[in-house]
Amino acid sequence: MDYKLKILTNQDLPAITTLCQEASDYMTLATGQSNPAKEAQDLLTSLPPQKKVEDKTLYGIFNNQNRLIGVLDLVKDHPTPKAWMIGLLLLTPKMRDQEIGKHVHDQIMAQIKAAGGTEIRLGILKNNPRAQEFWQRQGYTFQEEKIGTVAGVLMPVYAFKRKL
Repeated sequence: MDYKLKILTNQDLPAITTLCQEASDYMTLATGQSNPAKEAQDLLTSLPPQKKVEDKTLYGIFNNQNRLIGVLDLVKDHPTPKAWMIGLLLLTPKMRDQEIGKHVHDQIMAQIKAAGGTEIRLGILKNNPRAQEFWQRQGYTFQEEKIGTVAGVLMPVYAFKRKL
């Protein structure tokens, strides 16, 4: 499937909200409930501690009809310089299992390498074995179990990383 990446802004909030409605299964898995309007706003604005807005990029994944089918949240130099963090890669349920996530990851990984990044880190919900399998297939390895925050809720996550 063809797709294109575009940096999302506040002008894209309605499309992000629709995406969050369509992919509400993720937030329901994470927190037990879904609030698409809040989740969309959080995707645009939430940052790790000590990070600035210019350190974050929220990419939209668009299909051939220019419809938002997914997002990838990326933060540079976190938690250390030259380490980048994928905060979330989310696709609508209909777009999963079509290798879109793999292709988006490969494209973002090349971009991070070109920018001097040396590793990518991410957190995976402990109760999301499909995501764990996906990221392991992309070359990520388990580092530790931590308590992470998803939509303001503390929960167990697995920290993974991949050297570039």
